[in-house]
Amino acid sequence: MDLPEDLVAFSRDRVAAVAEFPDHFALVRTLEAEVTRIPPPVLEEWLAAGPQSAHRRLAPYLQRIADRGLLAFDDAEQAADHFNLLTITPVLQRSFYGVIPLPQAAADQIIVSGVRAFLRLYGA
Repeated sequence: MDLPEDLVAFSRDRVAAVAEFPDHFALVRTLEAEVTRIPPPVLEEWLAAGPQSAHRRLAPYLQRIADRGLLAFDDAEQAADHFNLLTITPVLQRSFYGVIPLPQAAADQIIVSGVRAFLRLYGA
């Protein structure tokens, strides 16, 4: 296992979902634009089904890597938050969830830099 390489590949796959599911990300953009007009229970359901669901799968994945001695953290949920904020989130924001094409080289630079920062924070 090459952890940096694997985390970069994992992040690239997650970023690729923007192009694979354009209708989903159009809905994300709409929800963000209309958040003040959407009833809180609807937003809570959306968060539970979407972003929080993905996050619930990421934290255990990172915990399994930590259990192998390759990462070190006290809180897998927080580590997952940091991983997303350092890798996926900047790509999604710069491309406005896929509306403005972001060259692969630019996305890769963000992802690789984010993985390096994550490993500086949490590498064992």
